[in-house]
Amino acid sequence: MGLRPQDWTLLALVFMATLFWLFRKRRRVRGKRPDQGSAPTVQLLESAGYKVLKVKPAVDVQMDIGENSFRFELKSDYLVARSDGRRYLVCVYRDGKGMRLQSKMWRNALLRDVLAFRVAGIVVLNMEKETLQQVSFRV
Repeated sequence: MGLRPQDWTLLALVFMATLFWLFRKRRRVRGKRPDQGSAPTVQLLESAGYKVLKVKPAVDVQMDIGENSFRFELKSDYLVARSDGRRYLVCVYRDGKGMRLQSKMWRNALLRDVLAFRVAGIVVLNMEKETLQQVSFRV
């Protein structure tokens, strides 16, 4: 005996609701809405062609070790978008010392954030020099 049309309709609704729930859960990035051009960092990002979407974005992460679960959150400085729709995480560099983005410490941290926030890359913003560097990864 086959399924009735009502059964197919109900099955389709359950399937669509499940997809919607999975998509929303996967993409949930919390953060504050930006004030209109208030901070110098926001002004610098906007003048470089980025639209600031979130200030202090954060994602929840769950780590399972055996039977134990641990929850924590990853945070960054800004979440921005380009006109082509690509989203980037912004890391504001405030230290006066030189930095090498290709160093192991930076590589690991930047790649972790790209994967966790599901963005196209990272924009490293040096406020002392007022410079931007866009970093992306190919895996």
